[in-house]
Amino acid sequence: MATLARWLPAALLGIVTFALVLEVTEPFAPGLDPDALAYLGGAESLAAHGEFRTPSARWWNADSTASLSHFPPGYATAIAVPVRLGMEPIQGARLVAAAAAFVIVAALALLVSDVAGTLAGVLLAVALFAMSSMHEVHVSVLSEPLYLALTALTLAAMVRHPERPLLAGLGAALGALTRYAGVSLIAGVALWSMAQGGTLATRFRRALIAVAPAVVLQLLWLLRTRRVAGGTQSIRKLALYGDFGPSLRQAAATLEAWLIPDPDTWETVLPHRGALTVAAALLLVVVTVAGAWRLRRRGTPSALEPEAHDPRAPGAARVLGATALLTGCYLAVLIVSRIIADAGIPFDERILSPVILLCTTMAATGIALWWQSTPHDLPRIAVTGALLGWWMAAASVTRGEVRWAIVNGSDFANEEWRKSDLLDWARTEGARHPLYSNWVAAVYFHLHRPARDVPLRSESARMAAFVDTLRVRDGRVLQFRVPGPEYVTLDSLLLVRGLRVVAERRDGVVLAPVSGAARPALPPPAAPRSPRP
Repeated sequence: MATLARWLPAALLGIVTFALVLEVTEPFAPGLDPDALAYLGGAESLAAHGEFRTPSARWWNADSTASLSHFPPGYATAIAVPVRLGMEPIQGARLVAAAAAFVIVAALALLVSDVAGTLAGVLLAVALFAMSSMHEVHVSVLSEPLYLALTALTLAAMVRHPERPLLAGLGAALGALTRYAGVSLIAGVALWSMAQGGTLATRFRRALIAVAPAVVLQLLWLLRTRRVAGGTQSIRKLALYGDFGPSLRQAAATLEAWLIPDPDTWETVLPHRGALTVAAALLLVVVTVAGAWRLRRRGTPSALEPEAHDPRAPGAARVLGATALLTGCYLAVLIVSRIIADAGIPFDERILSPVILLCTTMAATGIALWWQSTPHDLPRIAVTGALLGWWMAAASVTRGEVRWAIVNGSDFANEEWRKSDLLDWARTEGARHPLYSNWVAAVYFHLHRPARDVPLRSESARMAAFVDTLRVRDGRVLQFRVPGPEYVTLDSLLLVRGLRVVAERRDGVVLAPVSGAARPALPPPAAPRSPRP
């Protein structure tokens, strides 16, 4: 009976979250981010053919699909399971997101409830319901929900079974196969294993056991990718990237949106929002540290006051310590990646969602511990009022985002893409032609057809070869007026010799090659050849 009472609230909260995610992704299906092309296409290919392929390719490739190599396989594999059982890829993605939400809420609510009381776990779940960052990653086809679920399971294994590093290591290994930033989980479980008691040899052995699953799985994926993708160039160029101003400003804006949510942000500017954010952050830190300090005192048995010892103190200390460690590791990986790998890494709610989730868990635990130990009512009333005001504002912001998504759809599920004139042409007159586009994702999402891309702006010297390739394959270019990332623009294509306008639509232009003799272009020396004839 005690076990049922302990698990039931967390399970019920998880079920509610599962239903909410299914509800908010119903109208126009989940939001379709460009990355979803690789996830959905890879899942469909794995379920049907047992291999990871994406329904897009470079313009010179003979095959209109390519091996999945720029994305880790974890999320596509998860979607492939319901697809293999008969679901459409989009519906499979909805199910994975809902199941991940169940795991996140149930695991964290149970973890916090065990060390800080059932009410603390319930309030954590209610806070997660209200946060726009959690809504943003669950309403679209993104790998973040699965990654957050694996983060929650890894954290639970670290806290509950520190003597069994393999459990946490498995969660970390799967997290690293879901997002590249999952290497932070591997670092976290290794450091956590080293920090446990024992001799130096014992600590090293635990750390090796913790990282072993990740090493094996990453090695297998690396060998597979090198075999099927050949000499594919890296998507990141290692260097030292400066200009940190935009990144810091975006991080500050994300912090503001989390700590001081403003439902009227599109109409008015909230005065002193930056100062309020700093004050809110300091309040959270002070209350959490105070709760941890009082926990430390309660966790030390005293000969004078043996009854003052709290048996939950060691577990609560592990929750706070493990959560802080995973947060620090993730931030370290993110900052290092920004400095040496990619200056364009966005410090938005999506990329910082693991930090927000972990910090919210840590704050919920610390606040509950502080609440239980403070003897004064006035501070309790003040903190209660602040938390209630935050929840109402956050819930209002999230409700507005949900309503907008229900009416309009998100990203490529938006009305302008669903009712695209250019895609209508491709659906009818373009049905017999290979398609090339500056937005190949739109072609796959709405026509369920693979497509090749148009040349990059850096490939302007190869435009004649591009036209020859189109001519040989009798291809058609769907060039949307919305510029694609790094691709040659519509104005530039209209100036290319050998191309003619077949149709002009509201949202773009259809281009075809002028008749004549030609041969298809060969890939540049640095590009892998297509593995299929």
